[in-house]
Amino acid sequence: MATSGIELDGGNMNRVVRIGDTVQRVAGPWTPTVHRYLRYLERNGIDWAPRPIRADDDVEVLSFIDGNVPLYPLPSWIWDDDVLIDGAKRLRQLHDASIGFGLDGALWQSPTKVPSEVICHNDFAPHNLAFAPDGSIMGAIDFDMCSPGPRLWDLAYFATRACPLTQDPPEGAPGMDDAQRRVELMLKSYGTDATWRDILRVAATRLWDLAEMSLDKAEELFRPQLRAEAVVYERDAEFLSSLLKSE
Repeated sequence: MATSGIELDGGNMNRVVRIGDTVQRVAGPWTPTVHRYLRYLERNGIDWAPRPIRADDDVEVLSFIDGNVPLYPLPSWIWDDDVLIDGAKRLRQLHDASIGFGLDGALWQSPTKVPSEVICHNDFAPHNLAFAPDGSIMGAIDFDMCSPGPRLWDLAYFATRACPLTQDPPEGAPGMDDAQRRVELMLKSYGTDATWRDILRVAATRLWDLAEMSLDKAEELFRPQLRAEAVVYERDAEFLSSLLKSE
């Protein structure tokens, strides 16, 4: 991994360094599959994902997407309906473009989920989107956790982050009194018959899964702060489950 360059903020699981118009990340056994997938997306019309440049046993190099990637606490404009609509449409484009990707010999960092309808990004959220100055989405980043799974797996996670679905919404974010409207707007923009209840159910499951992964990564990466994040994920999973039961 190059020591020169600009280390980019926001990396929770992996160190990312920008060098000119490229970014370098630590590679893993899954990197060749992810690079093959990114090339497949480009051939299928997705021109807003990173382009794979090279990979070896230790380092991967990707094109840099020059946009504003918001950090936490998220800025107030992230909660505009237009951002939610744009994000849902981009996610649909991403899922549709993944259909037909060859799985022979594929190796993923994240476990495969059923039904394996599409290749899920698995972390599609405002913190992994690059925005233009006018608030429109220029691209998505951090595809290293992608793997096959159901469309709802990505939709539910996007809802938790972008609607948001949490017991304690951050300052300036819409409250849970507006959550169902925003979820239904997201679903309509994506183009699916899935419902508010579907999102609640899968979002809770997704958060439990994320809590377990965070606890594992806290030990693997020596990042104790991930344990605190796991507590929040578990709390929100219980909260969403209670909402589902009360309806």
